Amino acid sequence: MTPYAFRGGLAALSLALLAACTAQPELTREGSFDRQDLLYDPALAIEQGWLAMSLSPNGRLTDFRLDSYQDHLSIRAEGQRSESGLVLPVNIDVEACPFLEWEWRIEKLQESASLYEAGLEDVAASIWVMFGDPEPGPWGAITAPKPVPTLRYVWTTDKIQDETIIDSPAQPGVIRSIVVQGGVVSPLAWESEQRDLAADYQAAFGGRPTGNVLAIALVTGNYHTQEAVVAHYGAARLRCAGG
Repeated sequence: MTPYAFRGGLAALSLALLAACTAQPELTREGSFDRQDLLYDPALAIEQGWLAMSLSPNGRLTDFRLDSYQDHLSIRAEGQRSESGLVLPVNIDVEACPFLEWEWRIEKLQESASLYEAGLEDVAASIWVMFGDPEPGPWGAITAPKPVPTLRYVWTTDKIQDETIIDSPAQPGVIRSIVVQGGVVSPLAWESEQRDLAADYQAAFGGRPTGNVLAIALVTGNYHTQEAVVAHYGAARLRCAGG
């Protein structure tokens, strides 16, 4: 996987919190969204051209590798005193393909992590949905990402209620976290998710998306807490308008 650095612009900024336990808003939709389009699949990870990105000042990368347990293939992420992810360039019109579905599981998470504090803002697992192009230059040569509105679906500790929306203290106004899962009931248990991207964007940012999703990222890290973390990401699909 090609080294890919997202550095700069991620230093601690002034603390700004947006915390609300908000159910997903219902958007009126016309037509049927019964077509499934593969977004990513561990079995195709190499061919899909994932790019590594480092978000921690020390430049360390989370250990991402393919893993299989009981014939269930995943992208396994283990923290290495790092905050790091994999980025996949995409082009998604959320009006045509509003529903994102995926599966994931957590073996270990950082119990002292907190989405409210820049110095503890580690996540066990997260999927970043980036509305705009974070790459200011040719893909693969980035040193500082362009800040674009980002939904961050998070699996964290069980201290925060599901569906809570939190403004990132490190990137306020840019990254809005939505807590999807909390805690670990079983390290072997897979969870399946379905999210309405347009509805979540409206809940998090107060309006409809003005552009397409141009990047998806899988991010796991323990740079701040230094606690062990192991996450598994399964396949993800979009549900789109039929035809």
